[in-house]
Amino acid sequence: MLIVEPGAFRTEFGGHRMHRSEPIDAYRLSAGATRAFVDGMDGTQPGDPAKAARAILQVLDDAEPPLRLALGDDAVDALRAHHEMLRADLDRWEKLSRATSL
Repeated sequence: MLIVEPGAFRTEFGGHRMHRSEPIDAYRLSAGATRAFVDGMDGTQPGDPAKAARAILQVLDDAEPPLRLALGDDAVDALRAHHEMLRADLDRWEKLSRATSL
């Protein structure tokens, strides 16, 4: 099994081929920024889909593939930041967490 965690790739995901519902005023504050971001990045995403496909095939051919594969600088940076946040929380609360054992 392989879980691919891609960053932004030039696949027309946010482009003219994407079908969208009409914006809803109630969600303008929460979803509006994301909608604008996706619209604005089309054609400028840093990821190369052909390179991603080759990377996935390379990992699948490996005798010991990872469970998760981040693809793209943005994916690696985001996952690393998330892991660092988790580690900081664990370090901060470790004493209390361990105090719950018998």
